[in-house]
Amino acid sequence: MAEQVVIPHVLLSGMVKKAGDVSDSLELVMNDEHYLRQLMQLSSILRHVSRKGKRTLIAFFLLDDRFYKYERVALEKKLEDWMEAKIKGKWRVEVYFLPVSYGNIDLDKCRVEVERLIHKLCVRFPFAQFGQIVGFGDPSLFSLIFLEGVRQFADRYVSIYWTEKEVHMEPTATDPPLETWFKQFRDFIIEHDYQAALEMLQDLEETKEKETMAHLLQMMVDRLNFAIEDTLFHLEKALELLGAEEILVETKEKLLPLLSPDLKTRDLARIVELYRHLDMYVDMGDTVAFLIRFYRAREAILYYLLQHAQTVPGKVTVEKKSTIYEVIELLEEKYDQWEVDGYYGAYFYLKSLNVAGALQVRNRSFIGHARRGVDQKELWHAYYGTANTTLEKAKRRFIMDTSLLFRDLGVELDENITDLNRFLLQLASQYFGGKESRK
Repeated sequence: MAEQVVIPHVLLSGMVKKAGDVSDSLELVMNDEHYLRQLMQLSSILRHVSRKGKRTLIAFFLLDDRFYKYERVALEKKLEDWMEAKIKGKWRVEVYFLPVSYGNIDLDKCRVEVERLIHKLCVRFPFAQFGQIVGFGDPSLFSLIFLEGVRQFADRYVSIYWTEKEVHMEPTATDPPLETWFKQFRDFIIEHDYQAALEMLQDLEETKEKETMAHLLQMMVDRLNFAIEDTLFHLEKALELLGAEEILVETKEKLLPLLSPDLKTRDLARIVELYRHLDMYVDMGDTVAFLIRFYRAREAILYYLLQHAQTVPGKVTVEKKSTIYEVIELLEEKYDQWEVDGYYGAYFYLKSLNVAGALQVRNRSFIGHARRGVDQKELWHAYYGTANTTLEKAKRRFIMDTSLLFRDLGVELDENITDLNRFLLQLASQYFGGKESRK
């Protein structure tokens, strides 16, 4: 029998603190003797972790939650490059963050994020063993990762013990996990399948908790269908039942501009909302849904520039075109004539080979003009411009490009849907944590 692949993962001790810009924060980590000692130990340990093919190390860091999303994405790349240079053996490193408040670790919030990340890794690596390197990280968080790893990977989860001279891998002896009502309900929420989670609520007796969760899930279903008035209706009902929860108040503030009577405000809000959905589909790995939304997002921004970047408002007549190429040609003409000006970053990004390459994958598929399926690797390699990268790094490029695009449009990339998802998982634990069977 061929040797089974083992993907080691480690929780680094310490916290990546926010200090000035990303470079300042990175300098604190790279010059921290504690981190350097951990990398020296890892380099020694990983020499004894034999495996065939590409070598992948998953590294969890605690992260100051004051970082913005674009800063976290930049930090991920820089930390991966730094660790790959420090660790011998040509290991490919993937960094994942557990955001925590500075000086305070909220275990309940960390439990939700650990569950989400381990679920994502379990889906990505359906046949590999997942090995936790023992002896690193905060003991409480180490235990959270271990327990969640056992719950999701079951008998594919191993503990990696080490001494100065050898490494020992201890398989986890466990019964197959029970597919409880609660686990399935949470899995649907993690995967953003809010309709399926909503239908599961029908198994429960009528309570205030069930009513609250039903309004929140229906809110998400309506939101992903751009039924914004219905979304706000269910959001208001949830606010009545829960009170002024910060994440719900914030969500209302972000959704109201979608119904603004001011055309420019409304159009920009719709673009931002489209990209929130795109961010979710990138995380899920749903390439079909991503491409459908990405095509519409590109079209929406092009029309936004035609409508709202006019040097003399109202001079350019904006009519719906039959193809995206006609929209681009019209926009180029108006830029040449100085009838449209500004937003050059957005304009050139939308014309870039990155965007064109990704959307060509759409055009050659069943959601475009052909009958082919959609291949995730083909999509992200087309966007990145080369196959000489990992899918995770290509996706990160998209997030960084989106951040620059938004900067040019005068808005900020946020994680409202991700934050709501975490809130739903926390609420599910509070409401239904003891339900291990159907009611």
